[in-house]
Parts: sequence; structure tokens; C-alpha cells
Amino acid sequence: MVNIFDNNSISKIDISKTVQNGKDICDLYQPLVEKRLKQLMKTQMNSGSIICFTGDPKSGNSIESKLLEKISWNDDQIGNYMKNIYRIMKENKLIGEFLKWKCFYNMTDKEISEKMKIAERTIRKYKARAYYQLAVFSNQVEFVYEITVHFKLK
Repeated sequence: MVNIFDNNSISKIDISKTVQNGKDICDLYQPLVEKRLKQLMKTQMNSGSIICFTGDPKSGNSIESKLLEKISWNDDQIGNYMKNIYRIMKENKLIGEFLKWKCFYNMTDKEISEKMKIAERTIRKYKARAYYQLAVFSNQVEFVYEITVHFKLK
């Protein structure tokens, strides 16, 4: 397996295209996650599961947080996409939180900065790195290959 975070491999990665791939993935899956979340909100739950939840979204125990977690348990493309974001969140909380609010809820940078209680400038600073990480975890890295072409005149 190639470690794409070492200096030798990073030099072969087209970073701008990889970042764009991450943004495209986020834009592609966001409506699907939102649709799946709405479907789950409409389904009935047993009363025992509601007792375990609080209404506090900061604590991670809100009904919506638990439903997002439940979607990520599915072994389909949307579930795998969400697992990737949760893995990124374990490695880097700031980048993972940005991806969560952007890719699950389609919030603007300003809304995300207010939600996370950090400066909007910080969000813009880490945005490219977040999309890059999402592309890496989603196997959408663009490599630059050197191609040599020889022409022979007759």
C-alpha cells in the first residue's frame, strides 16, 4: 500500500485537482445524506430509544446526531462516505467538524464558524485541507504522471 502522506508520494499528487475532487464529493453526497436523514426522521422510533436522547446537539446526544450515526452504520455508499468523515474527525477535530457541517448540512462558512465558535478566516484556512482529506479517504486522489513522448522524423 502506498503511503500518500510521505514526501515522495505527495510530490506526485495534483493537490488542486484532489482538493476539487473532495469538494465535488461533498457537493454530490450532501443532498443524499439530507434525504436519508429526513427519511429517518419520519420513521417511527420506539419510546425506549427516545429516552436515551437529549435535545442538546453539542453533547452529540441529539436525535439528529444519533440518526446520522445510524446512517453511517449502513454498508452502502452514503454510509461509507459518512464513516470517512467520522474517521477524519477522529484524526483532526477541526477539519472533521467543518466537513460534518458542510457535507451533511450544507452550511456556509459563516454559519460553520458561528456553530464551531471560531473565526471565519480559520475556516477558510483549513477548507482546502479538509477537502483534500475527504478526497484521500474517498480514494479520489489525482496523481501527476510523467509521460515522455519520443518523435522520430522519417
